[in-house]
Amino acid sequence: MKCAMALTALLCAAILAIWAPERWPWAVVQVGVFALVAGNATRLDRLRPATAALLAIAAWPFAQLAMGQTVSRGATWTAAIDWWTFALIFLLAVQVFEHRAAREWFLRAAALGGAAVALLAVAQTYSSHGAIYWIFPSGYTEDVLGPFVNRNQFAAWIELLFPTGLWLAATSRQARALYAVAAAVMFSAAMASGSRAGCVLVVLEAVTVLVLLRWRGQRSRAMQFGALAAAGVAVVGCQSLLSRFAGTAGDALRWDALRASVQMVRDRPWAGSGLGTWPSLYPRYAGFDSGLYMNQAHNDWAQWAAEGGLPFLLLMIFFAGTLMKPAFRSIYGVGIAAFLLHALLDYPMQQRPALAAWFFLVAGAVYAGRRTHANSNDDLLRGVGHFRNGLARRDPAGLQAACPADPPRSLRG
Repeated sequence: MKCAMALTALLCAAILAIWAPERWPWAVVQVGVFALVAGNATRLDRLRPATAALLAIAAWPFAQLAMGQTVSRGATWTAAIDWWTFALIFLLAVQVFEHRAAREWFLRAAALGGAAVALLAVAQTYSSHGAIYWIFPSGYTEDVLGPFVNRNQFAAWIELLFPTGLWLAATSRQARALYAVAAAVMFSAAMASGSRAGCVLVVLEAVTVLVLLRWRGQRSRAMQFGALAAAGVAVVGCQSLLSRFAGTAGDALRWDALRASVQMVRDRPWAGSGLGTWPSLYPRYAGFDSGLYMNQAHNDWAQWAAEGGLPFLLLMIFFAGTLMKPAFRSIYGVGIAAFLLHALLDYPMQQRPALAAWFFLVAGAVYAGRRTHANSNDDLLRGVGHFRNGLARRDPAGLQAACPADPPRSLRG
């Protein structure tokens, strides 16, 4: 439990300092992660598919450096250390969150912490004039949401945590109303952020979680959440979101970045240009001069293919695929899928490593609970089987009428 708390505290500090343009806050977090791993002797004796894939991903930039397959050794070294940190966070999370008590503590802390930052973000948006925590100048006058200076990155973080709050509101034995409020606050903050992709994905998450809860035979509390969410959106407003849907500013740059990324892949399909090198390489492939600096491809998957080549992209696809089954079984892990979908339209995994670290933390918690999720489904179906067998022994003739051949839809795992 202590290790789980320390790891969560480290990454909470990383999020609270995510606005800082300097790299040292993230470097401090990295040192803390390395210390936790050294002190807890992370087990690597039984490599699971997700673990093996992520270790191969983390090793890829070092292979690029060894082969000289990078246009910027400094950028690729930085990316290599970041990816190694992400792998260690995932490994450590899988280990410490195997214990159900630690995992449940983390889920509660993540839901309430996400709601607190969301509430801070909304309050700050309407009163800070771009100052982080009303103190530190961010260099921007709008779209500053709590510690985030990018609306899409804020929305991606909410996408990770929002399903947890909604799941707890339906399944927690205590404080269900509190978690419902937390989920509604995060939902409202996503609407207020003005992120188009974030808005759509959070709505899809809400629908998916409520449907999965209903499918599992649990009370979804859809009416309670709907009322709270509607009230929250009415309070915070969504004018920024509506104006963003009405405008198309910046879309031409996104399409050009995607076109350039495809061309980069064609030129270096197997080894890539080196992780972390897309910003320095883009000017050679730009279709027009916009006068703006393109810091990322606005599509993480395309950028991974350009920087790491097709092998790196395939490893990422495989790693993501290994997470989907436990994510949807757990229900609270649906945010992993939303986060990866958001990466098709923006760059939640680039530029701000603290945000990517949270993805691997949540993914590790979900992957650690995969056996629990599978057992809960198996126990449910086993209970149905025992009920049918007992009924058959007592009244064989009445079995067909009392218990249909297939379990009800709500009892299927």
